Amino acid sequence: MPNYKEQIKHVPHSKGNALEFIHRYLAEHDVREKRVVDVSAGSGYVANLWHNAGAKVKPFDKHPDILKSDSLICSPIDLDKTLPIESNTADYVLLMETIEHIPNQTFLLQELARILKPNGLLIITKPNNSSLSGRMANLLVEAERSDMFLSNEAEVIGYDDAHLYNGRVYLCNVQRLRSMAGLAGLRFQKVYSNQLSISSLVWYLFLGVFLHLRSFLTSQKLSRKTTNLEEKKILREQHLLNTNQTVLLHKHLCITFRKE
Repeated sequence: MPNYKEQIKHVPHSKGNALEFIHRYLAEHDVREKRVVDVSAGSGYVANLWHNAGAKVKPFDKHPDILKSDSLICSPIDLDKTLPIESNTADYVLLMETIEHIPNQTFLLQELARILKPNGLLIITKPNNSSLSGRMANLLVEAERSDMFLSNEAEVIGYDDAHLYNGRVYLCNVQRLRSMAGLAGLRFQKVYSNQLSISSLVWYLFLGVFLHLRSFLTSQKLSRKTTNLEEKKILREQHLLNTNQTVLLHKHLCITFRKE
């Protein structure tokens, strides 16, 4: 296995768990000649990985001059507006460490679905505030971790004073993300493991049985109230995602959606 762990420590404004997930994904999937659109390319670490794996990559970013690559040219993009990308052209769309900064997430997901080919994949990585540790932090301080508050209106993040963007003001949980993606015509496919959260594991030992039982009873109650088979299917999907051990126990959320 390539020694990339030291490299990713120096990638600005990225999470190591998300970058390690991409390394594993590319090691397990043949992406040669696949058309890939990275709409949050940043410094270009991920875009370069896909390019080196043989994919045809087009990177975009709010600050395109940040990208570092000998082979790729980054174009400017505003994820709050209609994207300057043709419909049905991408096999993969990458949205890494970004959706939590975007106010109109449903519109963005609709745009990303538009540019995907049928059966194309959207890859999203984000902080996992749906882990048990994240759920308990929400109970205590309504934030993703109990040692911090939610991002506020005064917080900005940036590479430097000329390259700024919002904090994680719009962080959403996995159920809301699944529903917004569904509205955009994207079907949840898979959550990928990354780093185990010890605090989440401890909470799971105390609350796991109750959580599984409560989610199951809720899904059964709601399912009995509808005769719509599609809604019954979605309710079961929600239950399975709500009790997914990777979601509950891992520090980061690495998730894929497929265009129907």
